[in-house]
Amino acid sequence: MGLGIDMRSAGVLDAFEEQARTAVDIVEKRATAASVSAVETAVEHGSPYREIRTYVDEHDVDLVVMGTHGRSGIERYLLGSVAEKTVRTSPVPVMTVRQPE
Repeated sequence: MGLGIDMRSAGVLDAFEEQARTAVDIVEKRATAASVSAVETAVEHGSPYREIRTYVDEHDVDLVVMGTHGRSGIERYLLGSVAEKTVRTSPVPVMTVRQPE
């Protein structure tokens, strides 16, 4: 039995963080190409909606724009909805954008 950090877990976390950074870079490029003047991105660790709220509070954010899968019914119940929780708890407006099918 091993104690401490499993290096395989650290590798998985690094891969997730790299994917997250790639995703926000793509969104930033699309927003800039669409003439959005003030784009801020970040990759944080923790409960997504709580981390979003903390970021909003600490960085004087005026608007949160986030993608949504548009899940409903049992799928939303089982998987939860970061967008829904963010909309309900955010101190600033939240714009959700559903990916075209």
